[in-house]
Amino acid sequence: MLIRTRRAHRRHSATASGAVRTTVLSVSENSQNIALRGTPKLAEQWFLPESPEFRLKLTPSAFQKEMSLNTKQRLARAKKLSLPPIVQPQDKPGTSHHKFSAAAPEQRSFQPCPPEVVFQNYSPGEVCEVPLVLRNRDKVPHLVKVTLKSSPYFQLVGPNDVCRKVPPGLYTTVRILFTPGQRKDYFHQLLCTTENEEFIVPIWAIGGRAILDFPDQLDFSTCPVKYTTQKTLLVHNVGNRPARYELSTQSPFSVTPAMGTLDVGDAVEVAVEFRPLKTGDHCRSLVVHYDTGEDTHTSLHARAVDAHIRLDRNTVTLQKTYITMSNSATVLIHNRSDITARFQWKAVDTEEQEDQLRQRQYHRIYQQQRHKLYSFLKEREVDITCRERLALLNHTFQSEVAKIRGDPMLLDDDIFSLVPKEGEIMPKCSAEISVFFTPQAAQVYERTVFCDISGRENRLPLLLMGEGLGPQVHFHFEELNIGEVFVRVTHRYEAYLINKGPIEAPFKLIPPTTAMGSCFTFVPQEGIVAPEKLQAIRVSFCPTIRGEFEEQFYFHVAESPKPVIFTVRGSVMGPTFHFDVPALHFGDIAFGFPHTLKCCLFNTSLTPMGFSLYIPGDGLGVPSVSSTTQIGKPSSQLWRKEVRVLRRLQEFTINPHSGTVRALGSQDIKVTLCPNTVGDYNLELVLDVEDVGRKVFALPLTARCIVPTLRVLNPVVELGHCCLKVLYDEKVTLVNDSDFPGCYCLLPQEHKEEAAAWYSSLAPSGIIEAHSSVQIPITVQAQLLGQCSITAKLAVFGRPGSPLEIRLECVGQGPVVYVHPREINFGSIPVLEDCSKTLHLANQCKIPAAFQVEMAVERSCWRIEPSKGVVPPSSEVSVAIVANLNDTVKFQEKLKVFIENNPVTIIPLQAVGIGTTVVSDKPLVPKLDLKSCFSFSRCFYHFQLTNRGRRTQRLYWSTEGFRTFRRSARAPAPAGPPGKGAPPMPRPGSPVFKLCPVQVDLRPGQTVDMVLEGCSSTVQEVKERLLCHAVVGKETAKKQILQTDVICNFICPAVQMSPRAIAFRVEKKPSDVLTLQYQPLTLKNTSSLPFSVVLDLEQPFLVCNVNRKPLPANCKLIRTV
Repeated sequence: MLIRTRRAHRRHSATASGAVRTTVLSVSENSQNIALRGTPKLAEQWFLPESPEFRLKLTPSAFQKEMSLNTKQRLARAKKLSLPPIVQPQDKPGTSHHKFSAAAPEQRSFQPCPPEVVFQNYSPGEVCEVPLVLRNRDKVPHLVKVTLKSSPYFQLVGPNDVCRKVPPGLYTTVRILFTPGQRKDYFHQLLCTTENEEFIVPIWAIGGRAILDFPDQLDFSTCPVKYTTQKTLLVHNVGNRPARYELSTQSPFSVTPAMGTLDVGDAVEVAVEFRPLKTGDHCRSLVVHYDTGEDTHTSLHARAVDAHIRLDRNTVTLQKTYITMSNSATVLIHNRSDITARFQWKAVDTEEQEDQLRQRQYHRIYQQQRHKLYSFLKEREVDITCRERLALLNHTFQSEVAKIRGDPMLLDDDIFSLVPKEGEIMPKCSAEISVFFTPQAAQVYERTVFCDISGRENRLPLLLMGEGLGPQVHFHFEELNIGEVFVRVTHRYEAYLINKGPIEAPFKLIPPTTAMGSCFTFVPQEGIVAPEKLQAIRVSFCPTIRGEFEEQFYFHVAESPKPVIFTVRGSVMGPTFHFDVPALHFGDIAFGFPHTLKCCLFNTSLTPMGFSLYIPGDGLGVPSVSSTTQIGKPSSQLWRKEVRVLRRLQEFTINPHSGTVRALGSQDIKVTLCPNTVGDYNLELVLDVEDVGRKVFALPLTARCIVPTLRVLNPVVELGHCCLKVLYDEKVTLVNDSDFPGCYCLLPQEHKEEAAAWYSSLAPSGIIEAHSSVQIPITVQAQLLGQCSITAKLAVFGRPGSPLEIRLECVGQGPVVYVHPREINFGSIPVLEDCSKTLHLANQCKIPAAFQVEMAVERSCWRIEPSKGVVPPSSEVSVAIVANLNDTVKFQEKLKVFIENNPVTIIPLQAVGIGTTVVSDKPLVPKLDLKSCFSFSRCFYHFQLTNRGRRTQRLYWSTEGFRTFRRSARAPAPAGPPGKGAPPMPRPGSPVFKLCPVQVDLRPGQTVDMVLEGCSSTVQEVKERLLCHAVVGKETAKKQILQTDVICNFICPAVQMSPRAIAFRVEKKPSDVLTLQYQPLTLKNTSSLPFSVVLDLEQPFLVCNVNRKPLPANCKLIRTV
């Protein structure tokens, strides 16, 4: 019985309630039955056997037998029951009297039999019936509902979708009817529902099938390895429908054709080939894939063995061969088998190694093409052939890859070659292979090549051996003994290089690496020795090193593994010499004073002698310092005893320290010692002779370095009173009582910034001769007031102890400046105005005096000009003290006068401010002239008052001769023409001008806007005096602070018209058209102020503009004249 696999069963059960995937099945719109439409893989899953006896691969005969069963026969074979999968667990305790089931949760309550309903070998229109038994496996009764969705092909016998109660251990039977419309595949589902679960029983209808009568087993028996064996089968379609099939198998088997179509009853030839690459048994399956989804498996069996094929020998040794020449040998391949063997000579043993070689070639080609592509993209700019060139590169790469893929990887070697490289050997025959040996170097060659031949699993190895011979070259004598020779003398010899071989011998001298070998010269150093010829080589030798030697010179011969050796041995003699003195004794020398001795070096040999002189015990640091050099560096650290040099100084100078003494000649030598180390010298003057050796002679050298004892005659210097920053000169006497000269230096002052006094010297250093004295000038400058005492240090060059000390004492004092007056009283001065007094500073000493004057408090009403400066010696400077008071009170402050290096002087200042601190931004006092103004119109004068004082002030304005103004918060109305809206005229007995506001409070720094307004109804000239009184601060009494006279001439406007009258005359006829008539009118302003006029006319008169354009009737022209 054909049933589904468990995996396919689960998939279709899980999707039973939904639609089936359209790529596999097609669903009818009118029913739920599903027809299979040629999906081999899924169909194969539906029809694989479920029971253990059908789990093996289905053979063609079993498939044919299975397809021959009808529905009843398949039902009879369904012996083993299996549980269908649960679609959805149910929890419906109300539908059963038994709430708890005895079956485990993972067990199924019902077991259907058969587990799948299958209809097979049916006829269209014939009704088929299959019973389905549902057995209750539980120990309690259960309700089960069987549901079959409506379908034109499948029906239930009895009611559908009805619950049935099944006792434990019993069963209920459901009968399913199938009425096919065509002989094709159908599929449906039966849904079974209990109170605990839902499960599906699939319903299958299997239509016609194609059956190819392949054998169940095909045996090839024994076959040669790497050889193709073929068997041909005649296959018939014994089924009931045309066959569309695919054939497949696995290596080393192959089948042709791979696919095809075969009608019912027809036959086709199928060729099965067996080509094994390995020996042993091979078992595979020939799989037939039907378009209906079924697969059948034919078992293929074969055994691969090695055929009787071999080489006549495993090793070929060729004769020794000179390079650039060739030699050959033969080897036989014997084919004792019954097959035609094809062979190929390979360089590697296995196909895996060939694949690795191909991969390396692929990688090399890829890198080359990649480099070409990158170079092309980098160099191109704008090229219309870019695409064509890229296509060409790609085509080239693909061609190279195809060439490598099709390359049989035959043997390709420059040393060994085999002919032929490939071919065929008939059965019971042999093939002769020629082996050619062409060496490229003088060495032993070994190659293993492999014969890949049909009938043998492993490639047959063949070891090829041969030795390449290079040129046969040697000297006619291998060693040259030249005996004793002199150094620096050139000697010449000749040697012969002989070639005994049949090929040319290119040679070249390998440059020697030793010192003695570099003294030899070979001519020629390279060349070619013809076969059976010789080459003369001239040898020159000019030794520079004394002693015995043995040198080997190597000549490289092309293609020869070993160089030709030429040996030279002998002995080199050096020059003889001596000094004219046994030793150099310098005696006692003062520290830092150079001393020179002379000697003479004689060359008693017949050759020039190169020499070098040095003193091993001398220092390797910088040259020692002489006294004449040291006195020019008073700030040098060498004066101080704590200085330590890292390397000992070089105290000796040799002139010349190297050179060449001619044969039987001499050389004068000067040795100078400039000692910088106190003590004895016991050294040697060492002589090195060039090309002879080092330290060939040592001349003794002795000396002693002494530092003289110096003393200060006047170690304490008193200078008395000294003005600060003034230079005072004194002299210090230095005495030398010893027998040696000395070098001294007055050291620069240390920590000068913190010292009470500074000292310096115009001649701080010098040389004092033996038994003499010198005077050292010293300049002292006091820096602090009071008693000053400092110590000057006098260093002696080379003295190991502390420097000599000189005590310098003085009393520092500052400049004497007289300040007058001692008190300044400005008296009563106007506020907000500068008033100055002079302060005199008189310098009564000979040094300048720096001063600074400042007020004792900040934000003072006084300022100083200048506030600082310098009073020259014996001179006087005047300082202006400027007062600018900002209040009408008494001011008292203090002035501080700072004189450099003197106590502070306090000067009291006093002043009283008068006037007012209220100021106007416009001219207001003593007179304000408003010029002319029209009567009956207001005139205004705007200004601002600012309180620049320290206190708040309340201002009151009044007009002299009139009572005080009344306070008004309203601003004055703007001026307008007389008549309607004209300002009210002043009442009799009241002033013409008034201020707004008349009373105001001004805080310090505050500004207020003031308006002066005037108006007169008569033409007149008005002059009134305005008075301003103020209450300042907390004072109670008012006082007058401002007074101004206001003058204004009030006039009337006057205009002159021309003409005084205008007359128009028009005579009209009935046919005439009236036009506008124009008359000019001139207005002249005869007053001193401009004003505006309004012209108002009634119809039929109009006012026109200058362009004679009538103005609208309701428009009044206003002009300013």
